[in-house]
Order: sequence, then structure tokens, then C-alpha cells
Amino acid sequence: MESMVYDIISWVGLTICIGAFFIKDVFWLRLATLIGCSLLFVYYSHIAIPQGVISNLLVLLINAYYLVRFASARRKALNASKLAVPASTALTTEN
Repeated sequence: MESMVYDIISWVGLTICIGAFFIKDVFWLRLATLIGCSLLFVYYSHIAIPQGVISNLLVLLINAYYLVRFASARRKALNASKLAVPASTALTTEN
């Protein structure tokens, strides 16, 4: 039974990773790849295949890094837009 659970995890992870090739939005692409590689990392860890563990861990870390950068850039953009003075307000205060 346990083996079947890990087989299902591997098939779901593989399906998500392959499906990521059809995603055009970079955020969703990286998120799908992160999830798929996480599942494959669990599977390869269970069956003790170092190449699978290392390759999926590296892809997982790369995608996590870029998702953190994406979130940071988005947070900065939101803060910048909150600090920006609306044009109508700027015109009325200068007159």
C-alpha cells in the first residue's frame, strides 16, 4: 500500500512538471514546477535515487528563489504605487 502511495505521488508530480510546459505565465509556471519537483523529490528520496533527489532539489530551489524574487518585486511595486501622489492631487496642491 505504501509503495502505491509513492507511485501516485510520482505520477502526479510528473504530470504537473510536464503540464508546466503549457503554462505561459511565468509565476504559474514556476509555481507548478516547484510543486511538481517537490513531489518528485519526495518520491526519489523514498526510493533512494541520488540523481533524482539532487536534480529535483536543484530545480525546486531555483524556482523557489525566483518566486521569492517575484514576490519581493511585487511588494516593492505595491509600496511604490502607494507612495506615489496621484496626478490630480499634485496639480491642485501646486496651484
